[in-house]
Amino acid sequence: MNPKNWNTRIICTLLAAFFLTACIHDDFEAPATWEIPIGEVITINQLRNLYAGEAITFDTDLSVYATVTMDDKSGNIYRSAFIQDHTGAINLRLVAPGGIYKGDSVRINLKGTTLDSYQRMLQLDNINVDKNMVKLDVLKDLSPKTLTISQLRTGSYQAQLVKLENVQFKIADAGKPFADKEGLQSLNRILEDCDGSQVIVRTSGYANFANTNTPSGNGSLIAVVSQFQNDIQLYIRQIEEVQLNHDRCAIPGDDYSLISIAEIRQNHQSGTTTIPANSRIEGTVISDRENDNHPGQNLYLMDESGAGITLRFSSFHNFRLGTKIRVVFASPMPVGTFRGLLQIENIPHANAYDLGPSVLPDPATITMAQAINNMDTYQSTLVHFNNVTISGGNNFSGNLTISDGTGQMLLYTYPYASFHGTAIPSGNVSITGILSFYDEPQLLIRNLNDITQ
Repeated sequence: MNPKNWNTRIICTLLAAFFLTACIHDDFEAPATWEIPIGEVITINQLRNLYAGEAITFDTDLSVYATVTMDDKSGNIYRSAFIQDHTGAINLRLVAPGGIYKGDSVRINLKGTTLDSYQRMLQLDNINVDKNMVKLDVLKDLSPKTLTISQLRTGSYQAQLVKLENVQFKIADAGKPFADKEGLQSLNRILEDCDGSQVIVRTSGYANFANTNTPSGNGSLIAVVSQFQNDIQLYIRQIEEVQLNHDRCAIPGDDYSLISIAEIRQNHQSGTTTIPANSRIEGTVISDRENDNHPGQNLYLMDESGAGITLRFSSFHNFRLGTKIRVVFASPMPVGTFRGLLQIENIPHANAYDLGPSVLPDPATITMAQAINNMDTYQSTLVHFNNVTISGGNNFSGNLTISDGTGQMLLYTYPYASFHGTAIPSGNVSITGILSFYDEPQLLIRNLNDITQ
């Protein structure tokens, strides 16, 4: 290499280093940080007690110290978190998702946030993780409080982390996906204990365990308590906290005498107005609670004898069409008629047990004349009529008249039925329904699929 070129290269390098050094200084400005004052410190219980029915937006510095018990990492909640201290718990609604995680020990400055109730769930809204929150520590998980479902239903544990033991998903909800992953829809599944108490487990379609099937066994479950209107709901944090691996609760009544519906009807005709103590009945629900074309306290049941009867519960029930149920009677239970309809009256919910899906009995294909002349045989059962005309109105509402040429009867639609107000089909149709009675024979269709042309 030419020595002259070498010397030039050295000089240029030295000059570049000089100017670079001259541009670097150590008095640069630090990035902006938010000062989050402490102000007055209150507990979560004190915070909750401030709410008196009207939203409160805080304009002074107040702080609560708490531990995060649930974050939105699993996808089961969104832009939300739950926090808890030694006095209580509350739901946080976040300005943006993420930023805090289960087990974080935090201080939250309430200035600029709003305390309000959404569908009876108390929440602290407009939480900015960067501006309202100081993270003090991590991995400080709280232990859940062990409670019963009956305790949960008092409404005293809103937003708290709880553990339920000796619980199971009801038969109709066992082995089903927690939520609709494909449709991204939330679903409710019913959790029960061995005493029959029930609570909702609600799961988002966005949860990372949404398409996991609910276990069929009995065991323990850890979750956070939420509320929607009058319904207490549980949100699972992670699927590993659902440990339902043991045998299910024994269903009461195995040692009770099984009595058929046909026997009950025959006994009533002979003057017996009670079902004896220590008896049970079992059958398939033939009424459609989801479409509500019958009073919410009523249920139509058929058993293997082929007979049917109306069950009248003490309050609304949720037994679905096609479910097999057992009803137990530890003490004598009255059987009577209401406007001519034979029914077992005032049955407590705790007496009825879901035995899982069943096969619906085939309807008896008969004429209306046969139905009218044999009400003791066909009352509260599924029947099928062919070549039927419908008259008396244009829509399913109240009383219509149906006829098949051999006779006629009323087709009744309750005002709260899902198809109330729907146009009736024209021409001859085939109809399947429940043969009921209200001073005279009447047919109740379960849903619009019961009518075909």
